[in-house]
Amino acid sequence: MAKKLLPIVFIALIFFAIPLNLSFAQNINPQITFGDILNNTYQHNSRLAPLKALEKQKKIKAFLALIEKNGQESLKNFYAEGKPPETDKNTLTDNVAGYFITPVPTLAPRLAQILAQINSSSIPSVQLPGSIGQGDVIPQKSNYSIAILGDSMTATLGENLPHLATLLQNEYPKHKFTLLNYGQGSTSIEDGLFRLTNPTKYLNRDYPPLLHLQPDIIIVESFAYNHWSGLLNDLNRHWLTTVNILETIKNYSKDIEIILLATISPNPKIYGDGVLNWPNDLKWDSAITTKAYLQNFINFAASAHQPLADAYNPSLNPQGHGDPGFINAADHLHPSEEGKQLIARKIFETIKANNLIK
Repeated sequence: MAKKLLPIVFIALIFFAIPLNLSFAQNINPQITFGDILNNTYQHNSRLAPLKALEKQKKIKAFLALIEKNGQESLKNFYAEGKPPETDKNTLTDNVAGYFITPVPTLAPRLAQILAQINSSSIPSVQLPGSIGQGDVIPQKSNYSIAILGDSMTATLGENLPHLATLLQNEYPKHKFTLLNYGQGSTSIEDGLFRLTNPTKYLNRDYPPLLHLQPDIIIVESFAYNHWSGLLNDLNRHWLTTVNILETIKNYSKDIEIILLATISPNPKIYGDGVLNWPNDLKWDSAITTKAYLQNFINFAASAHQPLADAYNPSLNPQGHGDPGFINAADHLHPSEEGKQLIARKIFETIKANNLIK
């Protein structure tokens, strides 16, 4: 009797296994985030095994192109006449769904309201009466304090920002400049926000709250190399923290000018070689995530109509990755001498284009 039942049991097992396999096949390509990739969780999840490295890279590159396209469109459409853009909900979402990764964040209404308040808070120049027979005269300012807030990409630019100092002194020989480097390695953009109003210590040196030094210009770097995951909420968190930095500065003094800085691009083939020495997959994923945060920061600058010193795009090679000439050959992370000069030049050009030195 038992022998007769064996074929029936075997057939039943096959019957019930078929729908299980079909269900498994339907979930074989779940949504993957930059965070999954960055943390290598895809290597521990058997469901993701069919997604080969090359296919994954193609999807990420296509998504990065979509982010850049979205940023370019924002120059034309975002906050035209102070109003949020009319967006097609299907276009971006449908495209991104095909890449199995999360989209670039859209600006929430509350953020739009904050940015609108910041952009409308400019104060007209105060004119003092001149002598008899002359029109109103605005006295020339001869001393400027310029601070840069960032992570190690900023810290490595030098204590007194010598490359920027040379450019400024050559262009404005009658002015005096105090340059403050508030870059601190291994810190996120939220740490940068904290640094504005709180004392900090870095490399055995005490730093007073940056705003207490009352700089005339603050350059805010993207902190893209000290990013969180590529999840949508973390990209939005990066976006929102940038808003909070702008709001904190303007609440302290509406006279402080703000420049946003997108630093040089990483190169995924050599990322961190010499110090991190990661496997190729992790180097690629980390570099692409960093590039996503850099593009996110550029998109924010366009949306908020903030002056942007863009060293990211000029640092790209023909393949769309960081040109090794701009990257330090010792660690393949931080800017080389050429990279420092590029960053300083882009800051200088932004200061000059926006007439921030009178």
